[in-house]
Amino acid sequence: MIVNPNAGKKRGREVAETAADMLRRRAVDVEVLVSNFPGHIVDLARGLEPDVWDGVVVVGGDGSLFEAVNGLFGGRGDVEAGTLARPPIGQIPVGTGNSFIRDLGVESVDDAVEMIVRNRSKNVDAGRFICSEGEFLFVNLLGAGFVSNVAYRARRYKRLGALSYVVGVFGELVGLKAHTVDMTIDGTLHRRQAIFVEICNSRYTGGTMMMAPEADITDGLFDVVVLGPITRRKLLRLFPRIFDGTHILDDSVEVIRGRRVSLSSDTPLALTPDGETFGTTPIEIELIPGMIRMFA
Repeated sequence: MIVNPNAGKKRGREVAETAADMLRRRAVDVEVLVSNFPGHIVDLARGLEPDVWDGVVVVGGDGSLFEAVNGLFGGRGDVEAGTLARPPIGQIPVGTGNSFIRDLGVESVDDAVEMIVRNRSKNVDAGRFICSEGEFLFVNLLGAGFVSNVAYRARRYKRLGALSYVVGVFGELVGLKAHTVDMTIDGTLHRRQAIFVEICNSRYTGGTMMMAPEADITDGLFDVVVLGPITRRKLLRLFPRIFDGTHILDDSVEVIRGRRVSLSSDTPLALTPDGETFGTTPIEIELIPGMIRMFA
């Protein structure tokens, strides 16, 4: 069990102790490792001997899971589905968003513990991307443009939990602007004026925002969600619809499916892989089907 003690308004350690006790009462042996600084989860996960463990469980949010995945699987350019034997990964939700694991049926500590005890798992797709910062993996989504700017701003308000993303939206409205983006998806070029581009493996972002309501973490495809030029007024009208996924029915929103995506823009756009904030366009992304086994 790898713990982010600062997750969930610094409740990570407390939640980890509760979850570890629940698991031990169900005859599951648990060793707890605590992260001491940003990026430490990567080091802790990378230092594990995979053959020793029946599972690796992250206590934290989407960012903590991102670090664990990159620690266990990252930095290996030849990774393909099934080529690396790794124990299943689980997540005890305690972060700001906890977006990805909603698609795995996990919304509470009880959910997570039950699936770990029963050893219920499934193989899920992952994305691999290369940008100016290097090569990384993601499981949730990777964004560029307005939504990414919202994530950068939301970091200032993490104490508000999922509400921090709502605050971020209103903060970014002031400078709302479309950019020229070139997306090559499975060999076909799509040039668009876009407020944002979200390359989605799973459905949710920012907790309960259903960015890609038809995405499937086992279908071998990304759902690339593009918002075209709109006014601030229309964005405000459209924004509430992201919570039930009906925003994709609007004529300003386009969804394109594919496995390989190249994305460039007229000016560098900040990136948010799995809610983390680093890197800029241009970027190369590839989906790797069934790469990671997760408790689900």
